[in-house]
Amino acid sequence: MERIRMPNLENPFLPAINPHAAATEDETIQWASSFNLIRPADERRFYTLQYGILMGRAYPHAAPEALRVISDWNTWLFLLDDQCDEAGIGKQPQELTRLHQRFLKILRGDPPASHDGAAGYALADLCQRLARLAHPAWTPSFIQSVEHYFAANVWEAKNRLHRRIPAREDYLRQRPFTGGLDMYFHFIALARAMPPSYTQDHTLYHLARNTNHVICWSNDIFSLDKELRSGDVHNLALILHHELDVSLQTAVDLVGEQHNAEVYAFRTTEDRVPPDARWFADGLRSWMRANMDWSIATARYQPGVS
Repeated sequence: MERIRMPNLENPFLPAINPHAAATEDETIQWASSFNLIRPADERRFYTLQYGILMGRAYPHAAPEALRVISDWNTWLFLLDDQCDEAGIGKQPQELTRLHQRFLKILRGDPPASHDGAAGYALADLCQRLARLAHPAWTPSFIQSVEHYFAANVWEAKNRLHRRIPAREDYLRQRPFTGGLDMYFHFIALARAMPPSYTQDHTLYHLARNTNHVICWSNDIFSLDKELRSGDVHNLALILHHELDVSLQTAVDLVGEQHNAEVYAFRTTEDRVPPDARWFADGLRSWMRANMDWSIATARYQPGVS
């Protein structure tokens, strides 16, 4: 396989980490074990994945209770993402749709049942805790962001089922949803018990979209080796490599250029953020830096880069 050189990815945002990050990492792994989402034998491996530390970097000023539930949600979602990516259900769009419909019912208040398994009971616990922290306007908007993420997962599953490499245009349209980042941008508001006002504000919405792209294109570079090993084609570098008939290195460099263009667009736009919404822009900056630092450190990605 062609050895890939990491392109220069612009990230001018200052690093920060929540003082409760390490304790939250411990508590999240204990929480996942208590719901049988992970086995005790897997706990050590989960420390190398640093899912809780990622949340500590992304929400450096969140209070302990908020950081803990965000971290628990993140681990729950990563485990679901792995199931959808690499297990059989990731190629079964009908089964995946049924699973998602059940999870959405739990999100809207249905109690879990035995057939929901560990993931259903863990989700119900998350819902109760999120409701205690959330502004009244937050929950419906958050659930809508989860729906968009689930729908994008089904789109990916259909592609895998039919062994279809998505066209670049389709991938660019779906990628902001497959990353699930709107959920995490909602958590910036949750940590302050604020409504998700960025969905209604033109400037904040575009800042969030820039941030979404920055993180997704960075992720497509860092996760490239993982996707090559698993045979998953949902990666912009692989799609450009196939569609443009260029080397994989050239495709990776093109993704890096798109990443840097979105960083520039963010920095140009953030000057227009009103002072009373600066906290949201700061939260987006934290996320871009957090994702970069975590991607370099986590055992989840082992890209063939130098």
